[in-house]
Amino acid sequence: MKELNIDQTLNLVSCEARELEQSSRYGGLFGIAFVTEGEGVLSCDNDSWHYEEQAIFLLSPGHSFRFKSFYRTNLLTIFFDPFRIAGAADPFNSFTGMFRAVRDLFSVPSFLRQKELQSETDRLAVTHLVRLIETELGHLQENSRELVANSAALLVNLVKRNLSDALRAEPAAHYSEETESVLNDVRKMLQQNEHLTIQELAAAMNTSQYNLNKMVIKGTGETLKAIITRYRAELPRTKQLDLQA
Repeated sequence: MKELNIDQTLNLVSCEARELEQSSRYGGLFGIAFVTEGEGVLSCDNDSWHYEEQAIFLLSPGHSFRFKSFYRTNLLTIFFDPFRIAGAADPFNSFTGMFRAVRDLFSVPSFLRQKELQSETDRLAVTHLVRLIETELGHLQENSRELVANSAALLVNLVKRNLSDALRAEPAAHYSEETESVLNDVRKMLQQNEHLTIQELAAAMNTSQYNLNKMVIKGTGETLKAIITRYRAELPRTKQLDLQA
C-alpha cells in the first residue's frame, strides 16, 4: 500500500482492493476510487456492481464494501476529510476549490455508485492523471506533493463535470435521535419556505453554516446540500398529499 497525506486533509492511497477492504483508517472519509487494474464485483449492503479497469466508484462514510476480484484488482483512491468539505467556503482552506467540487459531487444522495465518464477526452485525461499520481506515489520527489495535489484537484473536477446531472433518489435511512431531530427541523423549514439557503437554515437553528453541515455529514454520511436537494424534490409530492387529505 502506497499512501500520501497532504496537509492532513487529502489522502491518496494506491493499493490492492483487498488491502483497502481490510483497512479501517479511511472508513470515516469520502472517497473517489479509480480501478487501475482488474475486474470483478464490488458489493455493499444489498447492492453490487460489476467493475473493470477505469471504473470509478464514489464512497461515503459509514458503509463497508467488499471486492470479489476475478483477478488482481488495484485501486487509486482519493480520500477527503468530511469536515473540510463542510468548510469548503473557508477562504483560508488551500483546497477550497477542490472541496467545493467534492461537496457538489457528493450532493447526489447515494453513498456508493459506479460511474462512467461521458466524455472520451475526459476518460483519457483521467487515465493519464491516475497513472501520473501512482508514479509519484511510488517515487516521491521534492515537488511530488504539489504535483499530486494539483492532479487530484483536476481529477475531481473532471469527474464532477461528467456526473453533475446524475441526481438519483435513495430510500430513507435510520439515523440517531439527534440527527433525526436536526433533519426534521430542516425539513419543516423547507416546507415553509423551500428557497431558504443553508446560511438562513443555520441562523434559524442558532448555529453556524459550517457546524450545521458538519453535524449532518457526521450523522448521515451525506452533505447538507444533498439532504436539502432531496427534501426539495419531495416537496411537490408532500404538498399534493396535503391537498388530498
